[in-house]
Amino acid sequence: ITHHMDDAARCKRVVVLHKGKVATDGSPKQVFAQTELLHSIGLAAPETVELCYALSQNGFSLPLDKLSIEECAQTLLKSVKV
Repeated sequence: ITHHMDDAARCKRVVVLHKGKVATDGSPKQVFAQTELLHSIGLAAPETVELCYALSQNGFSLPLDKLSIEECAQTLLKSVKV
C-alpha cells in the first residue's frame, strides 16, 4: 500500500481504490495510462507519465505507458527527431 506512484510503478500489479471500491486494477503500465481516471479521483501518475500526458494535451502524440526515465527520454527523443 502506498500513495507514492513512483513506488507503485515498480510493482507487478497496481490496484487503485476510491471510496472503498476498486477504481482500476492491472499492470502499472495499464493503470497509469488511465491518467484522466486517476486525476478524476485526485491521484497523479508517475512523473514520466504526467509529462507525456501534459505534452499530449498540448499537441504531441505520446504514449502514456513510459514509467522509467529512460523509456520516457527515448520516447521524447523519437518524437522530436521526426
